[in-house]
Amino acid sequence: MILVRRVEDYRKVDDFIREAFEIFKLEFQNEVIVKPNFLKFDSPANGCITHPEVVKATAEILKENGHDVIIAEGGFYEDSADECFQEFGLYEIAECININRQKMVSVDINGKALKSAEMGEIALKAMKMPFVSLPKMKVHTLAKTTLGIKNNMGFLRKPAMFMHLKIHQKLVDLLHVLNPEFVIVDGIIGGANSESNTVPVDHGVMIAGNSVIEVDAVSSYLMGFEPESIGYIRKAAEEFEVNLEGIEIRGDDPEGLRRDYRRNIVGKVLGMFDW
Repeated sequence: MILVRRVEDYRKVDDFIREAFEIFKLEFQNEVIVKPNFLKFDSPANGCITHPEVVKATAEILKENGHDVIIAEGGFYEDSADECFQEFGLYEIAECININRQKMVSVDINGKALKSAEMGEIALKAMKMPFVSLPKMKVHTLAKTTLGIKNNMGFLRKPAMFMHLKIHQKLVDLLHVLNPEFVIVDGIIGGANSESNTVPVDHGVMIAGNSVIEVDAVSSYLMGFEPESIGYIRKAAEEFEVNLEGIEIRGDDPEGLRRDYRRNIVGKVLGMFDW
């Protein structure tokens, strides 16, 4: 089951998150890792990064329920996460960890394309305990969309260029060891064009669910893509035995919330191939 809601104002995200937590009746351990997408330090209005209000609301609601919260992210540049933590006041909300500055550990993946990967040591915790993924709704040059499954790449040593060849299968391989307990997608302001040079999309939608594959499928559909046409979603559905045609939607009708997230010409060309 996936929750879809029209949410046009970031001041109302806490209502959506409270509803999502209540519907899915989530049970976490005392400590919860929250993983946003802070690809780089940028204005939240540009549609590139998870809006800080989504991160803050998630952390505050988890704390209200008695949990200790760790906000963990790396980003493309070494200091991307630190700049976001500082500028958005997240140090005042919870413990914040810049994955790029952590000790890196080698993790056996033993997947079809990804055999091992170096990750920040917080990933070892995320592999053993439930974590919450807070991706941004935006396009990606190689993967078409970057949502919950792609958000796992933030745990990896940068630059993670090794992921680009056979990226769809490698993302699914990584999902076997890093699978979020819950996903909340920030699509109030989405990102078209590319993953880093985004053109903001006034979308006004949020999505949540306890299956990252279903969340990514529904989110991609809302962005104007057919989920089956996106390699990592199709492969993940096959390997995890998820029926993409049988996803239950709760909340608002997704048909009335669908938009056209255009990618730049490079993304359109590269997206024709199964990387």
